Parts: sequence; C-alpha cells; structure tokens
Amino acid sequence: TAMEEKKLTEKESLELIAEMIRNTKSKLELGDGNILLLWGYLSVGVAAMVYFAGMLTHSVYTNWIWLLIPLIGFPAMKYLDRKKTSEYSASTYVDKISAGIWKMVGGLAFAGMALCVGFMLFGYNVWILMFMYAFVIVGFGAAVQGVVIREGSLIFGGIFGILAGGFVVCCVMSGIPLRHVWVIPLYMFCFLLMTVIPGHIINRKAKRLC
Repeated sequence: TAMEEKKLTEKESLELIAEMIRNTKSKLELGDGNILLLWGYLSVGVAAMVYFAGMLTHSVYTNWIWLLIPLIGFPAMKYLDRKKTSEYSASTYVDKISAGIWKMVGGLAFAGMALCVGFMLFGYNVWILMFMYAFVIVGFGAAVQGVVIREGSLIFGGIFGILAGGFVVCCVMSGIPLRHVWVIPLYMFCFLLMTVIPGHIINRKAKRLC
C-alpha cells in the first residue's frame, strides 16, 4: 500500500543518511590523520636537522634548512589530496571547511616568507616572524580543526602551541634571548602535540570505523 511504501522509503532514507554520516566520519578522520602526520613528522625532522646542524656549526646559514618543510611538504600534500580524492569521490561540507582552514594556514605561510625575504633584502633579519607563525597560526589551525571534527587532542595541541607562541613573543618583547638549545626543542614538542599525536589518534579511530 501507499502507507507501507512511505514507511519503507522513510526507513531507507534514514539508513542512507546514517551510512553517509559513518562514511563521512571515517573518510574525514583518515585523511586528516595522514596529512597531520605528514606535516608533523616533516616539521619535527627538519627542526632536528636545524638543531644539530646549529649546535655543530654555530652558523646562521643552518636556518635555510627550514625551507625543506615547504619544499617537501606541499608536493607531498598534493599527492595525499589526489590519493584521497581517488578513494572518495564525495566531498562534504565539513571536508570543505577543513580544506579551507589549512589553505589559509598555508597561504599565511607564503605571505610570511615573502615578508621575511623582502626585509632580508634590505638587511633586516625578521625570520622570527615565521617562528611565531609556526606556534600561533598552526596552533590556531589545529585547534579549529579539532573543533570541526570534534577531536580533543587537536584542540589541546593547538591551544598549547598558541600559548607556547605567546611565551616566545613575551621573551622577545622582554629582551630574553631565544636560545637555540631550548626554543627549537619547544618547537618540536609543540608539533608533536599539534600534529603527530592527534594524527595517530585520528587514524586509530578511523581504522576502528572501517
């Protein structure tokens, strides 16, 4: 009868919506976990290279090693994005929000680097700006991403990164020197909290849903 067909249609619709929610959650968490791990391990690894190179040579030119992060990271991220798109054809509103967050973070990175290079051409060293970016902007992006996908480890890591950035800013404003021996380990610790640990947690949750 028409009434039975209506009930069946409603039931099928609810099941379809529930399945879409499950698939979306699994897709989002798995993709975000891999991208977080990419940037996290890359940032920590490059920071370790800068740390040990600086301790051995005591040269300011070791800071050029930081450029490995965008040079390796952005092509690798594009590869992961293509892989994610090939595995999942549908893109949800939450996916678009998440992509928008990290596009803004990436855009600010390029803008900050352009400012630093511009000032460097006139003999001014303002590369501390990128250090602030790494703590505050990346931390903010991680915290907002955590709110979007409801992941507490991302929120905690992001807030910790922002507070660490605030601490570094206070040191600069107070004339306290940013010693190589502690500021780079702080950077590495923040990226472990903001990206690596949440990335593993997110992927572990995604595997449970599969």
